[in-house]
Amino acid sequence: MPKSRFINMFRREESVGALRIVWLAAVLVILLFIIPVVAVFTVLLPATARYNRLFASHVTMAYDQATFEGIKDQITTVWEQMNTTFNGYDYTATFSSPWYWEQNYENSLAAQQDYFRQITRRIDQYQVAYQQITLNNTNPILVEDWYDKSINNLRSEMQREGGLDWAIKGAWYLTYAPAAYWLPAWLIPIEMAILIAMIASVIVAARRGEFNIPRRRY
Repeated sequence: MPKSRFINMFRREESVGALRIVWLAAVLVILLFIIPVVAVFTVLLPATARYNRLFASHVTMAYDQATFEGIKDQITTVWEQMNTTFNGYDYTATFSSPWYWEQNYENSLAAQQDYFRQITRRIDQYQVAYQQITLNNTNPILVEDWYDKSINNLRSEMQREGGLDWAIKGAWYLTYAPAAYWLPAWLIPIEMAILIAMIASVIVAARRGEFNIPRRRY
């Protein structure tokens, strides 16, 4: 075989090898961006939308209400949704965390239910106190000031434990949307594996000299 022909074949093989590495790197880059986007739109967002419809929207509305009746109505809705969604579950053994060291009463649905009982009783007490103040005080400014302060205190109390749905949220995701709950745990390793594969392919190609551009002699 003539020497020039052999050199041309070798150059073509180098070009094909380099092209393969480029295509592989391009595919890996595309996967690096596509996989998280697909995961967000097919796993995370649908789960978030479902949770918002059941609980989160009512939690937000409870914070935004300007009356005791409105706040109690939204809390009762969240409470009823919890009882419907977790019907048949043992609340003392249903937790907002998968880790055994965090699976205690404070992070259980039993604590969440006890909290709902306490907060609704507190609202009832506020309503009784408001009726008494209205009857005994003829100054509407003082009555309105007391009412506003009581509403603000109630809002602060609802957010004190990490949110009105602090136990429901984790428990719901673990039970009904585990893929969304564990999204970072499985997505980050996949992304890291793709990134490592992309870097490794480039390094291997560089060591094999597949990126060397042959110089033409004139």
